[in-house]
Amino acid sequence: MAALLLLLLQLLACCQRGSAANPVRLQPSPLRVSCPSPHGQVFQRQDNEHRVSCLWNSTVTLHYQPAPGVGPEVEGEEGPSPPCCVWYLNSASVRNVSRWSGQVVLQTGQAPSPGSSSLLTVQCSSASCAAPECFHRNVSVEILGQDMRLFVLWPQTHVIHVWQPVELGWCARLKSTGWLYRFSSRGGVPSTLLLPSSEHQNAPPPAVYPTVELQQTCAAYYSYRLTVRYRHPGIRVALVSIEQMPHIRFNISLKVETDLVHVLSISSKLLSVPQQPLRLSWWLQPLTLSTLAYRLVDTQAVGGWLRSYSSFTLSSNFCAVSTPQSPDEIVVASISFHVDGKKFEELTGELHLLNGTLNVSAGKESPIQVDLYPGKTNSSTYIFRYNQGTFYTSKDDNSTFPTDYPNTRTVFYQYKELSYLLTVEFPALQWYKFKMYLYMNQKRASIRSLAERDLDVHIFSSGHSSLLQNFSYLVWFIPAQHLMLQCEWTFHLQLLGTKKGHVVQSSTYTYKDHVKNATRFVRRSALPFDAEKYTGFVAKVNCTNSAPTPALLSIRVNNYTAKTIETPVVCEKRECKITRCWIQRPDYKSIILYKKRASSFYLFVKLNVDCYTGISIMPLWHVYPAKDTKTEPDWSNPVNTSAMFGITMIHLTVPSNYLDYGLYLFYFTVEVVPISTSIVLKAHDRIYVQIERADLLANISGGSVRTVGFSESWTLDGSESSDPDSEEGPLTFTWYCTRDSADYETMKFRPKNRCHPFQKDLRWLTSSGPVQKIPPESLPGNTLYYFRLVIQKGRRKAYADQIVEVDPGPPLILEVKCIENCGSSLIPTERFALSGKCSNCKPSNRPLYYWSLFSDTSKEINFDWDSKTSTGRSGAYMSIHALTFTKPAYQSYILRLSVTTWDGRSAYFRKSFSVNTPPQAGGCNISPRHGIAFLTKFVVKCKGFFDSHLPLTYKVIVASNVPQTTTVTSVVENTFGTIMYFGSEPETPPSLLPPGVRSHKYTLILYVQVRDSIGAFTQASLRVYVKNPRKTQSLPAVFHELLASASRLSSSTSAQQTGDRLRAGYLAYLAASLLNYVKDKPTIQLPQAELRETVVKTALNISVNSIMEVNQVAAVLSEVTEAVERMNVMSQDLAIGKLTEVTGVLKRQRSQIHWSEEAEIQTSGILRCLSNVLRADLLSLKNASENGIQHVFSIMEGVTDILFWGKVPEEIETLIETGHWNITLKKNEAWNVTNYLSDTHKCHNCFYPILRKGDSSGVTPDAVFSTATFEFDESPFPWLGYTSDIISMVMGFKMAETKANGDLVPIMPERADIFLARKGGLVTFNLVMGPDKTDTYTTGGFSFAINKTTTSIYFQIRTKLKVTFKVLIFTGSNLTHAQLVASFVASHNMPTVASGNETITPDCSISAPYIVCLPVSLLTTIVEANGEAAQNISIVLETRYILRYPNRKVVGIHIFSDYCLFLDGTESQWSGDTCIIGPLTDWQKVHCICHSGRHRRSVPALPAPNIKFLAAKVVVLPNTVDLGRNLIADLPKNPLTLITVLTIFAIYLLLCCWAIRRDRVEKEIKYIIVLPDNEASDEGSFLVTLYTGSRWNAGTNVEIFLQLIGQYGRSKFRCLWHQPSPAFQRGSIDCFLITTTRNLGDIRSFRIRLNNEGKPPTWFLSRAEVEDMSTRKAWFFLCRKWLFLDKNNPSQNWKFSVTDPQIPLPKFDYFLINFNRRLTEYHLWLSIFAPVVVGAFTRFQRLSTFLAVILFTLLVNIMFFNAEKDDETPIYLRYARSVTVGIECALLTLPVEVLIIALFKYSQKDPPPVVTKMYPKVDSRYWNNCIISEKDANVIDTEEETGTEHERSQKPSSNFAEGGIFSKVRRLSTTIRQLRKIPDTEPLLCWWCVCVAWGLVLTITVLSSFFIVLYGLSYGYQTSREWLIASGTSFLQNVFFHSILKSLLFSAMSTIRPKYIEDIRWVTREKHVEINSAEET
Repeated sequence: MAALLLLLLQLLACCQRGSAANPVRLQPSPLRVSCPSPHGQVFQRQDNEHRVSCLWNSTVTLHYQPAPGVGPEVEGEEGPSPPCCVWYLNSASVRNVSRWSGQVVLQTGQAPSPGSSSLLTVQCSSASCAAPECFHRNVSVEILGQDMRLFVLWPQTHVIHVWQPVELGWCARLKSTGWLYRFSSRGGVPSTLLLPSSEHQNAPPPAVYPTVELQQTCAAYYSYRLTVRYRHPGIRVALVSIEQMPHIRFNISLKVETDLVHVLSISSKLLSVPQQPLRLSWWLQPLTLSTLAYRLVDTQAVGGWLRSYSSFTLSSNFCAVSTPQSPDEIVVASISFHVDGKKFEELTGELHLLNGTLNVSAGKESPIQVDLYPGKTNSSTYIFRYNQGTFYTSKDDNSTFPTDYPNTRTVFYQYKELSYLLTVEFPALQWYKFKMYLYMNQKRASIRSLAERDLDVHIFSSGHSSLLQNFSYLVWFIPAQHLMLQCEWTFHLQLLGTKKGHVVQSSTYTYKDHVKNATRFVRRSALPFDAEKYTGFVAKVNCTNSAPTPALLSIRVNNYTAKTIETPVVCEKRECKITRCWIQRPDYKSIILYKKRASSFYLFVKLNVDCYTGISIMPLWHVYPAKDTKTEPDWSNPVNTSAMFGITMIHLTVPSNYLDYGLYLFYFTVEVVPISTSIVLKAHDRIYVQIERADLLANISGGSVRTVGFSESWTLDGSESSDPDSEEGPLTFTWYCTRDSADYETMKFRPKNRCHPFQKDLRWLTSSGPVQKIPPESLPGNTLYYFRLVIQKGRRKAYADQIVEVDPGPPLILEVKCIENCGSSLIPTERFALSGKCSNCKPSNRPLYYWSLFSDTSKEINFDWDSKTSTGRSGAYMSIHALTFTKPAYQSYILRLSVTTWDGRSAYFRKSFSVNTPPQAGGCNISPRHGIAFLTKFVVKCKGFFDSHLPLTYKVIVASNVPQTTTVTSVVENTFGTIMYFGSEPETPPSLLPPGVRSHKYTLILYVQVRDSIGAFTQASLRVYVKNPRKTQSLPAVFHELLASASRLSSSTSAQQTGDRLRAGYLAYLAASLLNYVKDKPTIQLPQAELRETVVKTALNISVNSIMEVNQVAAVLSEVTEAVERMNVMSQDLAIGKLTEVTGVLKRQRSQIHWSEEAEIQTSGILRCLSNVLRADLLSLKNASENGIQHVFSIMEGVTDILFWGKVPEEIETLIETGHWNITLKKNEAWNVTNYLSDTHKCHNCFYPILRKGDSSGVTPDAVFSTATFEFDESPFPWLGYTSDIISMVMGFKMAETKANGDLVPIMPERADIFLARKGGLVTFNLVMGPDKTDTYTTGGFSFAINKTTTSIYFQIRTKLKVTFKVLIFTGSNLTHAQLVASFVASHNMPTVASGNETITPDCSISAPYIVCLPVSLLTTIVEANGEAAQNISIVLETRYILRYPNRKVVGIHIFSDYCLFLDGTESQWSGDTCIIGPLTDWQKVHCICHSGRHRRSVPALPAPNIKFLAAKVVVLPNTVDLGRNLIADLPKNPLTLITVLTIFAIYLLLCCWAIRRDRVEKEIKYIIVLPDNEASDEGSFLVTLYTGSRWNAGTNVEIFLQLIGQYGRSKFRCLWHQPSPAFQRGSIDCFLITTTRNLGDIRSFRIRLNNEGKPPTWFLSRAEVEDMSTRKAWFFLCRKWLFLDKNNPSQNWKFSVTDPQIPLPKFDYFLINFNRRLTEYHLWLSIFAPVVVGAFTRFQRLSTFLAVILFTLLVNIMFFNAEKDDETPIYLRYARSVTVGIECALLTLPVEVLIIALFKYSQKDPPPVVTKMYPKVDSRYWNNCIISEKDANVIDTEEETGTEHERSQKPSSNFAEGGIFSKVRRLSTTIRQLRKIPDTEPLLCWWCVCVAWGLVLTITVLSSFFIVLYGLSYGYQTSREWLIASGTSFLQNVFFHSILKSLLFSAMSTIRPKYIEDIRWVTREKHVEINSAEET
């Protein structure tokens, strides 16, 4: 309250200051702030333009933009200056903004609690509204989380009834258009429901809320309601959650009960029917909203009632209800109970039973009378229900209720909330017994016990605030009670003293003692309830001191519930104090605030003063510069704060740019003086403020969201971005774009979200610069684009986002036209072509076309678009091949075209068409099937064909060889041949046939086409066998007869005689075929030239008016020209002339009938004839006719025009192939004409035109261009020059624009790139490359001669290596004295460049990898410098060291020098000026570039011919000489391998001496040492085996003393004397035979002592084994311990106990033991140098095996290098390859190593018996070492006798009992364990395998040494070094990798399972040995 008062005082002061001047104006905020979330904008009910809600997130992004009518009206115009706005988060400044639009990102920290929020305030000031006269309204942004409350609206209880409607409600703080509430409740109706958050309802009345707190909370929230019902009783859970935020969910539990609940039961005594009538009256009254009272009165005072109540009812007399005073009335029942439901009304009723008649009445309803018929003997049930004012009665003879007597009447009566079950029993005549059961209807109420309710009591302590008084007040409140229940409340108050149990004050209160308006004693704001619904009680309590006094308040309600509450009574003096003085900051722990210099900021102090009187506040601010937070500032030098506002206020404003950069201390002090007192309260607080550089301001003009048109140009303007601190230094601009703003969170690019197809990452296409211009239609419409501008200056960065919505573009206009086969019914035998153009699409829109075929039922058909069409399904044109629909599956089809542009627009078109089914169900045959050519007459008959389009016509075609020799790829089935018959008759007249194909058994194919009147035909193929005539004498007569008949018929000119002309053509074809048959027959001498001329003239006489007549003439001419060499020039000219006429007629027919298939079939015959004629001209150059060849090209041009009419743009190219030349036809639109060079690596004869760009060209993008290219193997112009110099294919090209009417207008492209395949014209040779004489690089070279006329020369390096060559050019061929004139660098991945000061001159037009140009200027300079007519030059190639030997296969050289020749039409000459050599020329192809500008300058006055020709001409090439011998070094013999082998043998011999010596020494170790002090009379004998570890320095030379401790005693300490044999060495196993005077029994442990005289005094004992020689029982010890002497304890001993065989061993110990054994036994190299070699595989054998293995490894390595001699690799990969080879060779030699080891190891003889050696005469010098001092001897325990006499008598039998251990006579056979274990699982080979092993070692050693030296002497130094590296790698891998890794692996695997002591290798192999004395040995 004090803080609020302080704030009011300050505001009043401000207002007073302002009122003295002009009145304050308050204007709206200039900014509108929005806060989008992932699910849309969120709202609260209080939101308006100045209040915005924001859903909490760890990072909150706020967008702001100008308020309507405030900012600039038009983008780009100068508007009012932007306001300066300060953003406060919870009163702390977080951002200063001086822009019209942008965004602010806040880090909100941890999530707030459901009810809390963070407040962001935007306070703006502008030039138009400046303080203090004018203020802008603040914009408040509340950042909060979603808060929900779920509750039950009706009934207001959680206990409901079956099928009772339950109205559930919930309220939510926030709503969003994207949120959906999901309601779910199992068993409910509905069980699940989705409700949008926008469908909220008005808040329900306050009374329906369960609590006041909930009503107050939901009043400001959005309210939602729904109704649910439940079918079955039980606990039901209703759940409400937000679909988009599953973590927000609330549930409520509901208890569903049945309808009726039992309240009470009464029963009367036995009554007389006539004398004791019954009258009962009942009354139900609601006392409160939740309490009901029920009374039942017996007005006849019958008495004797028995009653029982339900558990939730309570008996009560009720205060306001008087007890009946009349003796005629008895209260049967008086109860109260609690209900939760809606308001109940008061109900009354009566029951009368008189003489067997029951009357029931209730309220104002008419009574019900029931005759019970007491005299009846059966039972009856009567049910009455009250429904809408009407009673219904039903009667049943069988009662459904259980009764005690058979004569019972049951009545069920229901009235509103009460239900009565009445039973009247008649046990005897005239006697009855009455029972009544009362039920409550739970559909109206949920009943529960009053006693179960916790008493609702609220207690408060109230006293005076300032002075100490002697009394206080204790106030308590209970819910207001009904008058009838007030008497049941009693309160007992006790005030306790300081002593325990002492009562100071005691008072009792009743409900009548309540105090009106008791809330005046407490603060009303502290009451947690509605005071109007509660009654208060006040008790005055005397106070003795200011300390709290305990009080007990006991509350009792009647006799069923009570409660005691303990509360303190406070009597204290309230003093004024400052409870809080705190400068507000983001975090309580913050000591530094970071502010920007360019922004003003505010500091606000939270000052709380607790005082109950008036106060005076005097705040003051001081500001001091500070060095850091730990150093006190200079208090005498404060900052001048005159320009700061609020120095004497708790709210300090620091203007922008007032403080310099640095750290400042803001010190706040305050003095508070209570009014009328001299008390001064002081407080202070401090905060450090760091003034920093301001953030960069990124701004995009147009606001955060803008909309642009699809077809308009627009800009992204970020030029308003700035640095608030300084305008010096440039800003770096980077633009980004995506279609999903989530990409900016990770800054990762997802291709599906790219804005533009050319966008490769998040950055925009041109990402730099402050302004980005976006051309029209460059972004798809109807799409949102998220642009981001990031500015940077130094290390500071800022960004601004703008959402750009591009309006959808105009709808697409799709125009579909039929090009071919456009009749009402589709002709299936013809091509079907359409065009579907998007008229308003531009090439920049990149429209995508998609064709689909549907049946008449709109079902899409799986159509093979690739093979059935020439265009595919993805183009604007569609061309379906002929014969596709010859067998239609449907009556009609639908062709659908859809077009989609990349900007998102789409359109589609559907075209329906039906197919004309050709004639069907017929057949044709020919008779006879076999005959003789030119002699037998054949007849073709057809029958059974029918069709709906009559009449039918029949055409019989005799197939020719034209389809096999001339191919037109656009024709589906080429049936070109001569027509034998055409007519309406199904039977042909008898006709002769030409001979069949000899290679196919003289088979001749006839095509029979049965055609209907529309044009569709069915084709049948007939095979007839026509053999050559055997008798050729009659053939001349036949020829003349055929020719005469043809001449006669050809003269017919009338239209009715078309059949005659066709017949004439057929007869002429037979005559030509006959001439071809007899041309090589020596028996028939016919003048071929004259007769062929006659046949040609006959063809000339045939009139050509139709396509069939064209067919006949073309067939005759193609057949007669097959033997063109037999024709004269006259005949050729006549044939060409007729073909010119035929071509013209065919063009005219094609333009009229629009059928492509038949016309293109005819072109194949014409082209075959042209090919024959042109071939004749080229074969006989003397007879070549220039005019004839020109006519041939004219006909070719006409044929291409015919073929172009049948093509549509974008379809696959049409290829026409003949035996000598090819034609390729393409048709494209202007936008799709190749404007760039594609992949030219595989293109050898290609034509790439480039059209003129710009409006001046007059070419529209959809203009159609036809391109024809002609390829000739030989030059078709032999009369022209350069014919012999042409070294490439000759190519011609023709390009024309196709007009709308089909006419072709020739054009010349602006530029054309032509690639011509070479046929020669270059010098090719393989260059010898090898190491130079210094072995530092690889070199090679060649030379040739040049002269003054030599032009630019190119040579190309061809190699598979990817290396860089240095190309050196020298003068002369002698490199010793040659002069370097030029140098180049040739690389595999970049063009060749000149090194040094030289540059490639413009004379070189070719620039490509590995191609070196010697320009003419360089060559001329070299020749002129020499002064001679010719000069040799040398070219040397150098690269890094990659070759070890001279090699001719690595590098190839191609030398060439070319010119491009251009022929402008057949009437001109070859020109070398029009086209130039292109940069892509290489040794396989020639690249020519032709420009139309050059061409027009050469012949400006003449029109351009239609066909242009190009060829490549070769320049004279030089002869080359290889210089390899002069450059490449001779490789000397390298002795490195010999030295290596000799070194290995030398090392082997030295090691052999050592190994043999060690093998001999180790034989001594195999003796069992018998201690000299053993006595023959000793009873016990033990074999003790000690295992010394293999660790470094584990062995010792000191004397070892051992004591055995057994079951029956212990032995003496025995010196383990072993001299002169070595023992206790590292890794050794030493066995000693020790005797004891007595039998020790089972060994339990042993002790070890060391003598300190030896060196070193340490010893590592790994394990030990003790074996009883008499019982052959062994005990094992796992020691694993270092033993060392301590100087302070020289008599120290170590005790080791027996290892339990049942306990697993430690895994690490077992691993080390096993790993050590494997290394010493299986590692070939390490086992040689092992301390002890166990087994028969000796060191010498191991060393010899290792020698063989290492030599074999060297051999395999050197063989690898020899095999890879030609495999040249770069030098940086050589050593890596050497290591790889070494690893491979080590793996290959592994089997040989394993084989030799196995032969040596497993083929040894069994080791000889181990002989125990004893020394009876021991030299004292040895034995004296074992004598210890007397002092030490006293420490050694003697043998103790612990056994009993019985134990001594049971001595085990010993083999040493008789005789002695030194007996010379008897030999005792005993059992000991051999040192080396040979497991039973190990194989044992034959003895001779040892010899095999030695043989292998010797063979491998000798052969490997020989071949190593043999191969190695031929290697160079580099190769030998690489071989040595590989060999060293193999050696190291074998020694340190294979064997060690294998040992580690197997040892680790062995520890997986638990291991026991028996799993260790012990000396346990049993052998019988002979124990001899030393004398016998």
